[in-house]
Amino acid sequence: LPAASILGGAAPFWAQRAGRVSPGGSVALNTMIDSDVENSFSIAPLVRVNPRRGWRLATAFNWVTANLKNPEGGDGKFARLKVRPVMAGIGYTFGPDRTLFNVSIVGGPSFNYVDFHDEYLEGISSAPTIDADHGFAIRPGFSFTQTLAPRVGLTAFTGYMFNRPGIVYRNGSTVIEDRWKADSFVLSAGLVYSIF
Repeated sequence: LPAASILGGAAPFWAQRAGRVSPGGSVALNTMIDSDVENSFSIAPLVRVNPRRGWRLATAFNWVTANLKNPEGGDGKFARLKVRPVMAGIGYTFGPDRTLFNVSIVGGPSFNYVDFHDEYLEGISSAPTIDADHGFAIRPGFSFTQTLAPRVGLTAFTGYMFNRPGIVYRNGSTVIEDRWKADSFVLSAGLVYSIF
């Protein structure tokens, strides 16, 4: 971010206003608050509407795939949780032309799935099951967009996602419920290019 600020400071006075929609790419880190759920890092495409000051509709996906730790112990791979929220809400954008800030809150259904790693199933003789319920996710957050060129923007985001899928693990007489939470701190950064 410091390097981006230096680049921004050396450029003429303009904002990323050429066009309305910007595709690009981003990196994201979901730091899970549950010690039984591993952190998730991803690189993904990014498409967004160019920011404008004032109140606007806000949308977000924040799809996460994270490994779950085995409740019966061991360091080997156990299961993989996929949370696929589809969220909408409201956001407010403010700030100078070239550095726009946004606060937002979004929420919506979260489609949650979980399955065992093959490595885990190959190492046991029983036939366990694991299931995740669909639920609801809420994510307040804060972001900014730094204009680097008339069509190029650097964007960064931080927020917190509340997501509590109901996960049930069964292995013989062992039944474990509500062991894993999918709440996480979200950090992401990306570059976008306005095309139309």
